[in-house]
Order: sequence, then C-alpha cells, then structure tokens
Amino acid sequence: MSSASLSPSRLATYATCPRQYDYRYAQGVNTPDRSELYLNQGTIYHETIEDVCDATDRDDDPRAISDRAMRTFDAKWDEHSAPDDYESAAHREYQCAENRAAVESFFDPDGGDGIEHARRSLATECRVECEVDGRELHGKADNVVRTADGLHVFDYKRTTRGVLSSGTAEYLGAHLDGEAHEPKRVRNAFQTATYVEGVKNEPFYEDGMDVRFSFYGLLNSTSFESTPDGYEVSVRGYPRETTGIYEAQSDTIRALIRAAHDGITGDAFEPEPFDLITEEACPNCDYREMCADRLSPEVRR
Repeated sequence: MSSASLSPSRLATYATCPRQYDYRYAQGVNTPDRSELYLNQGTIYHETIEDVCDATDRDDDPRAISDRAMRTFDAKWDEHSAPDDYESAAHREYQCAENRAAVESFFDPDGGDGIEHARRSLATECRVECEVDGRELHGKADNVVRTADGLHVFDYKRTTRGVLSSGTAEYLGAHLDGEAHEPKRVRNAFQTATYVEGVKNEPFYEDGMDVRFSFYGLLNSTSFESTPDGYEVSVRGYPRETTGIYEAQSDTIRALIRAAHDGITGDAFEPEPFDLITEEACPNCDYREMCADRLSPEVRR
C-alpha cells in the first residue's frame, strides 16, 4: 500500500470535520491529555481476547478456555489499570468487577460466544488492506473467525450503543448529501467496508467464501445487585452485524469513502457544510478554542 492508504479512523475524523483532520493529522497539533480510563480498559479486554484466542486450539475444553481467560484478564488488569485513573479505590474495584464480569460472560463455558471465537480464530490483530474504487484503505481486525460458510470478522467494543443499524442506515445518505451530521455511523460504515474487502486479500480467504463483519459489544447489558457481602455485577454482550447494511448501502458507502479520501489526499480542509459542522462537531472538538473557522464565523458570511 502507498502513503495514500487511509484507515477508517482517519476517514471518520475527516467526516466529522475536515479542519479537525487538518489539525490532528496534517499539522499534528497536540491536544490536552484526556483520561486514560476507558482507553486502558479497552486495552485490557482486547489483549485478553487476543491472548486467549492465540493460545486456544480447536478442541480445547470450554472450561479450560474460560479459566485461561480469567487468569489472563487478572494479569492484564494488573498491568494496565492505574489507580490514579479512578475517582476512588471503590470506583476502581467496581470497574474491575464490571469488566471481569464481561470477560467471564463472553468466555462462559456454557455457551459463551468467546469459546467459539477462540476455538475458530484464524488471526487476531490482523492488518488488512484493500482498494475501494481505487482508494487504498487499511485497518486492523480484532479477530477473524472461521465459520461453516467462510469468515466472520469481529471488532470488539465496550458497547454497540449508537452503532450503525438497519434502522439508522438511511442517515448515511443524509450525511453524504450534507443534510445530517452522522460521523460515528459513517465511521462504522468505513470500518465495515475496510474489513469485509480487506480480509478477502488475506491468505486464508478462498474464492466463494461468505465474509461477514460484526461489532461485538462486551458490556451491552449491565446490571448491579446489592448482596449481603457487597454487590454483584452481571454483564451480557452480543454482536451487531453490519454486513447486510454494507451490501444494501454499497453505493452510498463507496461515495462516502471517495469523498473523505479525496478530500484528505487533496488537502481540502474547509469545513463543509459549515453551519451543520459548527452545530454538531464544534462543542466536543479538542481544537475548538484555537479554530479560526469557529472563532471567526463572520469571515464566511
């Protein structure tokens, strides 16, 4: 891949606001440090799943896989969880219990999805590359799983809340037309396209294989119950597949990829549509206090 190969994350930053991309990537402007709490937690469950999948054979006993997962989680928590990231020791204890319950549920020996994800894993942290309409893309897939019909690529997340769905797929076209601002769902579309097409270039892909892609929310459903000894946290995770959306919205998604990729490679960083981006993107932007486009809107009138 050439230097023009772009990731879904970069494309999505451009879709959020071209000027934000300019500051973050083109100019490399530093921003104030943010809390590492959820980033560290993401590292913990990603590395736990990766290590368990890499250590698991096809015929491993489910209980052995589950025990391996819990030992791995405990080690990763100790490695990556910093007490200073939390408001108190009790807060850190609860967060540990919540994340541990998520891993325990995922690798439940009695039907947890993680058992088959580990047994059938072909590659973790798999870098994929592809072209879409001549635009080069790349990404890193969390897990590629062999299925009866082909391959299923998974991106593990804390939750799938707000992730692209069949009920919100229509917003992709509205974003493309400048009638709505939906960068998070557009990012999901970029990820789906990159992983579905990219995995087809991997050596384990065979012609005619069915290729699927899903986001998997490990903490999609969380409940808290007080007990005589303290509390108990229950967690359930489940996937949201976006393969069908990619197939149904292929023309729109490809147009979104072309627009973002061409804007980035063409150094087109003017925020358009300006009013919509100002309303939707500016309030949470790391660069809002230095952005001339936001501070001097009269220049554009």
